[in-house]
Amino acid sequence: MRRSNNRVIMKNLLKATTLLLAVLFVGCNSDDDNQNPDPDNPVIVDLTDANLTDFKFAEVAHTDIQIQHPEIVDGKEQSSGEIIITVPATSDILSLSLESVNFDTTKFKISPEVGAVQSFEAGSSVNYTITSLEDPEKSMSYLVFVKKEGDPDPLPEEKLEITSFKFEQSKNSDLTSDIEAKKIVMYPNSTLHAIFILVPEGTDLTSLVPTVGFNGETLEYKQGDGDLVAYPTADLSVDFTSDYGVIERIDRNEFQLVVSKSDERQRYRVIVDVENPVALEQNSISSPGIIEGDSRVFVFNNWTNKGNHPIQTNIEAVDFVDNTTDGIGNIFSNAYLEPEDGISSYIMPGQEGRIRVVANTTGAAVGDYDVNIVFSPKYDVNRAMINDIRDDLNPIEDIFNKVQLNVKTKVLR
Repeated sequence: MRRSNNRVIMKNLLKATTLLLAVLFVGCNSDDDNQNPDPDNPVIVDLTDANLTDFKFAEVAHTDIQIQHPEIVDGKEQSSGEIIITVPATSDILSLSLESVNFDTTKFKISPEVGAVQSFEAGSSVNYTITSLEDPEKSMSYLVFVKKEGDPDPLPEEKLEITSFKFEQSKNSDLTSDIEAKKIVMYPNSTLHAIFILVPEGTDLTSLVPTVGFNGETLEYKQGDGDLVAYPTADLSVDFTSDYGVIERIDRNEFQLVVSKSDERQRYRVIVDVENPVALEQNSISSPGIIEGDSRVFVFNNWTNKGNHPIQTNIEAVDFVDNTTDGIGNIFSNAYLEPEDGISSYIMPGQEGRIRVVANTTGAAVGDYDVNIVFSPKYDVNRAMINDIRDDLNPIEDIFNKVQLNVKTKVLR
């Protein structure tokens, strides 16, 4: 009798253990499903996949629609979109709800959501925000207006912004033509933005006269730690030469523009530089041959900082391109832009630098090698320097030309 009871207890214990393991297994799988399967390769979200191609209401059919999509640059919204919808003149009630969306709702969501009633009475508008479900930090928006047939188009509120920045040749005798800003960037969730303008190498930066376009009531400027001053109606000559503070990591001579209306203001840094701050003395170099299986470091004193801002040391090559017809491959594992002394943290404007190239011929084929080593220097906005560091705190702008050094060498037996 006791043996039979023991057998029953063992069976129940086995069942309980099996059930517990099953619950744990399901729980672990559930947790795994919510994790990024490959954190080193995050999902790339293309916001334009969610562009609205129509905007239908459940309560009334529109007779016309005008859609201007948000401006997306480098995966981020730079300016919102706009939709103007015309409904029949007989439409008495303008409390309306979005009927459907054309994008994949497993990848994006919209707020206000489909079916949510909103007031579009005369003069009002509703902002619809589309957000990625894969990366909630990625979003864009449309400002939606509704008007009846026969009514004029609604006038959206003018956006407070710098609309243009240029150096006109007629005001700057050192230039041979007008130069427009390469990029005017308004950073989301910030009132500090940036204007990038690139001038020819050798341009005198000490007395450039800008021409500024803006939407707003007032325009002011400041330089360095000076006070804000009203921007004059006459031409303003500005010294855009960088004065870099190594300890503070700021440009102590930074020129800023501030556009305002009522209690709102937007501030812009103005960054003036050249297209090729890393100027190679030679675009192609031949290096000594390397014995098969050896590793070697080559150092080429081969470039100068021709730009207006310091270049941080150890900018790393982004690509190695094999130029050989037989596709023999690449033996260079790393390459870096460095100061001439190999020690300093920065290569300041006018200073010379060197390129350090690391070669490893383990397993390499014997023969001739012809490789383009490519660097991609970028501008670090908050730290006022040129580098290739990307992080979430400091906007990095890809405004310069890539640098390409051709290196020829041999692998010998």
